[in-house]
Amino acid sequence: MSATIDNARTYDNDSTRVIQRTAPAEPPPKRRGRSVLRVARTSLVVLILLAAAVAGGTHIVRQRLAERNMVDAGTAVLTAQPITVGSADAAVVTEMLTAERTSVTAGAVLATITLTAEGDGDTRRVQKLQAPAAGIITKIHVAPGQIARAGEPIVTLYDPAKVAFAVDVPLEELRKFRLGMTAYVTGPGLSSRITTTLEKVEPKVDAGQQASAEDELTVVLRPDPAARATVRTLVPGLQFAVVVDTTTAAGSTPAVNSA
Repeated sequence: MSATIDNARTYDNDSTRVIQRTAPAEPPPKRRGRSVLRVARTSLVVLILLAAAVAGGTHIVRQRLAERNMVDAGTAVLTAQPITVGSADAAVVTEMLTAERTSVTAGAVLATITLTAEGDGDTRRVQKLQAPAAGIITKIHVAPGQIARAGEPIVTLYDPAKVAFAVDVPLEELRKFRLGMTAYVTGPGLSSRITTTLEKVEPKVDAGQQASAEDELTVVLRPDPAARATVRTLVPGLQFAVVVDTTTAAGSTPAVNSA
């Protein structure tokens, strides 16, 4: 058997069959398109991962710098200027019209008392004790039926708008602070930290004696207006943790020079 090859055709001498050879087919256009799309997707994923890595590294650097700028000021105590209400003369508390942790308005009647000294009639012997200012009752010193001595406080309250946090800071640490710096307070009764401002520095008073400048000074932190609603629910005397952001109040008066 012999065969003759002519170009792309093969002739079989023993038969009339003609075998047609065809060239290899090229990949369909759709497959090439899918390959290009796959490469593009891979490149996009790589770019996203690189961007995320750069952003994560930047965030870590910023966080570490922020932590470095936050200075632990120590433990602060919530303070309030007490407002006492009493009688100039000895009296019996006949009725108490308020309770501790109650908010009162200026002029509100807190209690009625009866003076023990003889007067010009019962109407003059019975008096009403009124709140000299709006505030929150912190202490009832004399219960109904008991006698209050002349000048002795019967009720004590404080103005929640005037409360502050006081923290004793060593002089060396105080050199890092300036008036007006932002300080963050956390502690009991606070679901999250609140913002305060470094208002002033006062000499520390310990057991009736003023501490020397070589020891510690008292830093007074005033709550921001937005935090007052939260602070008014706290009890004076509680202790809180304080950190100061030393990047704030740039150029203001150094705290050590304001005492």
